[in-house]
Amino acid sequence: MLPPPTVADTTEFDRLLTEANLSPDAPVLADKGYSSMKNRTTLKERSYIDGIMHKAARGKPLTFVQRLMNRLISSVRYRVEQGIGTLKRGYGFSRMRYTGLTKGNMEFILTAITFNLKKAALMART
Repeated sequence: MLPPPTVADTTEFDRLLTEANLSPDAPVLADKGYSSMKNRTTLKERSYIDGIMHKAARGKPLTFVQRLMNRLISSVRYRVEQGIGTLKRGYGFSRMRYTGLTKGNMEFILTAITFNLKKAALMART
């Protein structure tokens, strides 16, 4: 079930984890919007690896280790975000053409297949 557009996805962290059906010890990567003690505790209770980026507070800059962790997390998230950006820019996937979850999922799957086939063809050439 999708939340209404007026609800921020950062408030749906617990529900997202439940629906993701991840195995224990799976890394959960997230941006600074999810950085809270509540979310970090939730990850620890469920035996997930905390991959939430750290956020500096006013007058309390990040430590060297926290900055290093953010850089490592960003290097992984970058690859995912890059693919999503390509789907939005190059394949017009900023809006769904169809209504309904089933048709929307099928549209995404077909677009992702096209994206991956094109990427594989480019990789085969080199």
